Amino acid sequence: MNKFRRHFRIYFKNNHPAYTVDEEGNTFVFHRIAHSKTSGGKKNWKIKHNPIKGHNEALYIVKQEKRDLKGRFSFFELELKSGVDANNLLIKKAGGSQPIGTNNITTSVDDGKFETLTQKSHVSSESIKPKHKKKGKKNG
Repeated sequence: MNKFRRHFRIYFKNNHPAYTVDEEGNTFVFHRIAHSKTSGGKKNWKIKHNPIKGHNEALYIVKQEKRDLKGRFSFFELELKSGVDANNLLIKKAGGSQPIGTNNITTSVDDGKFETLTQKSHVSSESIKPKHKKKGKKNG
């Protein structure tokens, strides 16, 4: 079975590139591309050098993962600048922050294959208590 290779395609709904990260049957799993630091009030991941050939402006990838039919994407993948691999755009670098797939842990499975598990941070309701000011007695 072939491993899915991440790439960029034009998403016809907004006529902008999309970063496709996986396919599930007749759908692509993708992230939208933006040119701003935030989308919908949330921070986007910045790609230091725009990998799409002919594009030099700053490139940000929206964190929210989306799914849509393959027919809503261009048939051809977008051409990347030489020496750029779309699979390695968002891999954690030593000592750096973690973009896509934050808190990924790779574990080995008995048959020698590897599996990636994503940790979800759980916050107890006790750790989110409102802070009230203590009221003192009035002198009177």
